[in-house]
Amino acid sequence: MLAPSQPQARLDIFRRPAAALTMDLKRLSHSWVRDMTWLLHAPDMATLGCPGRPALAELGLDRHDRRQAWLAEQETLDAEFERQRLKRRSPRLGLYHETLWQWILARAPRTRLLAYNIALREKGQTLGELDLLYASTPVVDSPCDDRKADVFHAELAIKFFLGLPEGPGGRHDAARWIGVGSFDSLAIKCHRLLSHQLPQGLSPAAERQRQALGAAGPLQQRTIMPGCLYHPWDRRLPLPRLANDSAEQGLWCHRSAWPALVRQLPEGTAGHWLIKPHWLAPPVSAPLPLAALEGALARHFNDQGKSAHLLLVLPDGKQCRVFVVRNEWPPALPLPPPAVLPSAH
Repeated sequence: MLAPSQPQARLDIFRRPAAALTMDLKRLSHSWVRDMTWLLHAPDMATLGCPGRPALAELGLDRHDRRQAWLAEQETLDAEFERQRLKRRSPRLGLYHETLWQWILARAPRTRLLAYNIALREKGQTLGELDLLYASTPVVDSPCDDRKADVFHAELAIKFFLGLPEGPGGRHDAARWIGVGSFDSLAIKCHRLLSHQLPQGLSPAAERQRQALGAAGPLQQRTIMPGCLYHPWDRRLPLPRLANDSAEQGLWCHRSAWPALVRQLPEGTAGHWLIKPHWLAPPVSAPLPLAALEGALARHFNDQGKSAHLLLVLPDGKQCRVFVVRNEWPPALPLPPPAVLPSAH
């Protein structure tokens, strides 16, 4: 029995994967198709006053049989996807995420990718760029339905933020949820989306670009920001303002706390070591025993590794992402953004 003073692991964070996602992943072997499948089901991390990721119905993939057939088709296009991915010449997770959504919107039954990474210029000066422009065809109610496709501007991000028990602002402040690199936070990212990226999509420069693409007229905007919010391993923090209640949640611990966390896991717990950029869907390989993970962690941190991203799996099938970070983490705290963000609640 645990001593009353001993910290207790928050095993209530562990969840079974959604049944629809599990079924969709069942016959998929390529990591990028599995990651893309995860994106189709992943909840958005934040609510920012405009819709989040395209719904399955908007993509034409809401029917299970149609979605599975479409995913099976993507499995045959591995070489083509690899050529597209290598054009970016970068292993960055954010660029990989963008490439996956470009692929989805270009090939889903009811969407058409119009352009991506669209540079905005005014009088020879670069103002920024739009991540995505795409069109979605409305559901046809009758053969005479001649409604035009809706045009969307979407800004993309995939984020993994670790919550701090103490830090900038109050208990619900989004500035307390920071990236592993300790230079970004949920508050900073949401502030940039609201104050810069989304307004750019409504600028005269953006309107000229849409006219050139034949997509002028009413515009709808979306933010596509999946990811995960990680609680300290021994406590559950209140979710920050702006966060969706359905956002995926995990745990984080310092390297020195890992043994204490492991001692409280049920016998038979196993796990995956997640390798960038494949941090999204569970790997197709079998999870490793905890002893093997411990050995890998020891080697990693002995070699001056900064963090490790794991997916732990309990014997009953419940799962949880866990970030293991160096004992000195965080080396610094990112400054909160200058403006107060609106509340999502």
